[in-house]
Amino acid sequence: SQGSRSPLVKWYLYERGIEFKEASPFPSNHPFQQVPFLKDGDCEVFESGAILLYLADKFDKACTTAEDRARYTKWIVWANSALDPICFVENERGGVIGTRLDQGPKLRALAVLDNLLSENDWLVDQDLSVADIAVASYLNYVPLFIPMIDLSLSPHIARYMAQCARRDAFISAFGQGHTSAVLSATERALNPSLSLGKGEGGRTYNNNFFGGLFQ
Repeated sequence: SQGSRSPLVKWYLYERGIEFKEASPFPSNHPFQQVPFLKDGDCEVFESGAILLYLADKFDKACTTAEDRARYTKWIVWANSALDPICFVENERGGVIGTRLDQGPKLRALAVLDNLLSENDWLVDQDLSVADIAVASYLNYVPLFIPMIDLSLSPHIARYMAQCARRDAFISAFGQGHTSAVLSATERALNPSLSLGKGEGGRTYNNNFFGGLFQ
C-alpha cells in the first residue's frame, strides 16, 4: 500500500535484489490489522523498523555479527524513535498536522544529522545501507505531506534526500509522483533562486494525505 510504510520495506527489498510477493493486506495475522506485515515461511514480522532489522539480519552480509549489526540498526531505531516525531507532528488522534523538519539547526538532531551528511554521502561506510533506507524514507515522506516545505536550513539533508530519491529502487518502490515531490522540495532548498510560493514559511499542507499515511 502506498498509503503506508510498505514502500519503505519494498525499497530495501529492491536495493538488495530480494525476491518477494505482495499479497492482499487483509485478512492477516497482524495483531492490529495494519501494513506492512511480512511473512517469511513460519516467521511473521510487523512494524517497518522490525521488518528492516529482520531482512538485514537474514540477507545483508554486512550484518553478520552483533557488532556489525549495531553499526546499522542503531539508525533504524533512531529513525523510528527520534526522527519520526521531527518529521511528523501529530494531533491527539494520531493524525499528521505538520512537521518540524523545516526548523533546521534550531533542532539539535537536525543540526547533527546535517553536519554528518556534510562530510559523508551515506550514514555508514560511504555506501547505501539499511540505515539509509530507514532514515531517508522518513525524511522523504515529508514533501508528500507538505509539498512547499522549506528545507534550505538543512542543505546537506536536502542533498541526501535528493540522492536517495533518484535511485531506481526508490522510484520503483515509492512511485514517480512521490519521487517528483521530493526532488521539487530539495531543488528549492539547493537552489535559493527558486520561489517558495505564498504562505507562512512557504508551507502548503497536502491535506489529502493527512491522517491517511502510516495507518
